[in-house]
Amino acid sequence: MNKRTGEMNDFTVHSSVPAAHGLWFRGGGFTTMGYAAHDALADADLSASAYKLFHKMCALQNRKDHGLVLVESQVKFAERVGMSQASVSRSLKQLAAQGFIYPDGRNWRIRPDFVFNGNGAAQGQAVQNIPAATPDPYAGTRTDLTVIDGGDEGSSDDGA
Repeated sequence: MNKRTGEMNDFTVHSSVPAAHGLWFRGGGFTTMGYAAHDALADADLSASAYKLFHKMCALQNRKDHGLVLVESQVKFAERVGMSQASVSRSLKQLAAQGFIYPDGRNWRIRPDFVFNGNGAAQGQAVQNIPAATPDPYAGTRTDLTVIDGGDEGSSDDGA
């Protein structure tokens, strides 16, 4: 229900697949990733353990604090995600080096412009708080896009 307008939304999944093979949404909170984020993750040079840890972190993050993943200790965190401490340590380093996460004290934060948690204003503030030294996961080596300097092709000085 939209608290501002009172409008009710139906989130029923409709499928032509028989009920026995239907699609079901399980769990409570969720995050959304845009197509560019999915592409950046797919194009990243990450180990299978790093992919697994990233997805576990998405499930564990504090949605109200835009991507904060609390880590009591690395040993307990490794137990929580079902991985060895060495795999978690290597995976955290890989994810941070690619810019998908960054340290926040002893905790970690999933880059807030990578996953959306549903509050635009707070999300915008969280994006502004990304440390400047954090690598940009969108700056990968994709060859299907070309960046062209300028970008003002719709306007000209002669009024045309």
